[in-house]
Amino acid sequence: MTRSGIVAHLTRRTAPGPRGGLLGNLPDVAQGRMFELLHHMWRAHGDISCARVGTRLLYLVVHPDHIQHVLVTRRENYTKAMHRARPLIGDGLPASNGELWARQRKLLTPRFQVGALPQFAPPLRGAMERLLARWAAAAASGDELDLADEMIALTLDAILGSLLGERLDDEEARLRAAIRDAVDFVAASGQLFRVPLSWPTQRNRRFLAALAVIDEFVHRAIEAHRARPADDPDLLTFLLRHVGDGQDTPEVRRLIRDEAVSLLLGGHESTAQALTWLLYCLDLHPEARARVMTEVDTFGDALPVVADRLRFPFLAAAAQEALRLYPPFWAFPRHVVADDELGGYLVPAGATVMLCPYLTHRHPALWDQAERFQPERFLGGVAQGRARASYLPFGYGPRTCIGNHMATTEIVLATAAILRRFEVERVHHAPAAAEFTTTLRPRGGIRVKLRARQDANARST
Repeated sequence: MTRSGIVAHLTRRTAPGPRGGLLGNLPDVAQGRMFELLHHMWRAHGDISCARVGTRLLYLVVHPDHIQHVLVTRRENYTKAMHRARPLIGDGLPASNGELWARQRKLLTPRFQVGALPQFAPPLRGAMERLLARWAAAAASGDELDLADEMIALTLDAILGSLLGERLDDEEARLRAAIRDAVDFVAASGQLFRVPLSWPTQRNRRFLAALAVIDEFVHRAIEAHRARPADDPDLLTFLLRHVGDGQDTPEVRRLIRDEAVSLLLGGHESTAQALTWLLYCLDLHPEARARVMTEVDTFGDALPVVADRLRFPFLAAAAQEALRLYPPFWAFPRHVVADDELGGYLVPAGATVMLCPYLTHRHPALWDQAERFQPERFLGGVAQGRARASYLPFGYGPRTCIGNHMATTEIVLATAAILRRFEVERVHHAPAAAEFTTTLRPRGGIRVKLRARQDANARST
């Protein structure tokens, strides 16, 4: 925090908020209570508030008008200079800034627009077929499964196919474990004040071991793909041909690695959590589930493909509503470059602005019966009749996640395929508690048992 920021905070020119003791609210953040802190700031102090975390100022911005200011109007003043995943993804698109970000965004965006979705169809279909086969065996044997783990397996299988154009049966379990350990490191409660990686702590050693597995996998895949034809449809071949205009320099090789890891992580973790929460919400709300089942059963037994995504309007609305209540990226920060004014308050250079879709999506002034699962509110389209920046499960503005169309398509098609074939019953009927880590996860997972629908139908006739 700059001297002017300290003075502004002491003279109460910053937004209202908890004052705390000598360390401010540092203990809350260090002990993993970031969500509890943000929730208290909003409830007690309104749509824009400020807390001191050690020597830093932390602003919480909840109202769409202020979000618009940060992510669009004055976006050059609110950067990702301190992206928490940088130790893992380096200068990949989610963490880059300035000219590098603009160049990579321009390169990658066309590969993820709606018209390009068919390129992802074969890998997604293969992943869905393998999941359904595993689930058929689990249903026959009566085995319990963890729904969150199964959705991660599905989406990782799909993104590996899209990235590499092939499957990695022998390595997938090892890679999945490494990704889990690396993501857990990024999500660790002390991430804002992480000790240097050179310190031999247990957490650092575990992360570096996971990073070595991920890097080994990516570098071997890169070398194997160098001889591929330039028109191969997989994403890694595309990166090799186009990042750095196809040059082979240490800087370009590092950037290809960073983009590949970013796609690998961004292409499965958030989608898996969204799928998990959607299936959970449909289990909790039988009326909504019945409407989804009408669409699914009308479609029939064939596995839905990308071209079928518009044939499930209520299911798509339910997916949007689940993303509203349980946005995978529940909060994300921006670094303030220069002094600014927001909502009538000074936001000094060096402060961190935290945007929290989880709270914005539950704002009672923006959403009627904000805590209720009501897919009908999305049947007219996501943006219809709503304030700008009131709905941002994939971010907002120029830095909206490039994979949003791919993710929503995968969520709808996978859910339709699953519910056509299986009844998914939770083993424990207590409400699932949200865990506010890097993504919004169900704490402890969600244990389920499966019943093949043809078996259930046969017993009822």
